[in-house]
Amino acid sequence: MSPFLAWLPLLAVTMAPGYKHVGGKAGVEVYRQMQSPVIELLAEGEIDAPPSVVRDVLIDYPNARKSSDHVAESRVITSGQRQLVVYQRLNLPVIADRDFTLRAAWGERGELTWVRFSVDNTTGPAARDGIVRLQTLNGSWDLRPARGGAATHAVYHVQIDLAGSVPMWMVSGGAAKDLPKLFENVQKQARERSATASAANGRRSL
Repeated sequence: MSPFLAWLPLLAVTMAPGYKHVGGKAGVEVYRQMQSPVIELLAEGEIDAPPSVVRDVLIDYPNARKSSDHVAESRVITSGQRQLVVYQRLNLPVIADRDFTLRAAWGERGELTWVRFSVDNTTGPAARDGIVRLQTLNGSWDLRPARGGAATHAVYHVQIDLAGSVPMWMVSGGAAKDLPKLFENVQKQARERSATASAANGRRSL
């Protein structure tokens, strides 16, 4: 599969052989591909902000720690037109820290706003002692307008090999809790951005 995963309707994905519902919360449902040789997860839910605002939160990598409790370090190495190269380090429960360099890109296709990311360790810092370097981390966000454009229907898909011996029951249980929390954190930031933009527009209209 290409690192920049193609968008598929959720029904087509979850009805495919091997997908299993592993949990969810607050309207966010989480699935795992049971036949994948790596950890492959999918989550779907609604975010109370327009797709463009949600996208801006997702590509705000310097502030990625606001979206995920497991991001211990996140910094942009290079930036270009609709793409970034980002170094991140994850602090995960029980196992050693993981790190990697990502190449992220984003754009639009019709009503779809998308974000794609894939490991590209050739462009980032060298491996460090005591931190496990990830070689597989590919993912996507597909964002479509909901409620007349005031909200976003979001589908998140990620493939990751954490390296080492990580029990799959731990992955499923963790994902069922972590991915709804990720959606919640993204929504919180998106609402804050929308409120800030509205206040600024109000001051300009005075």
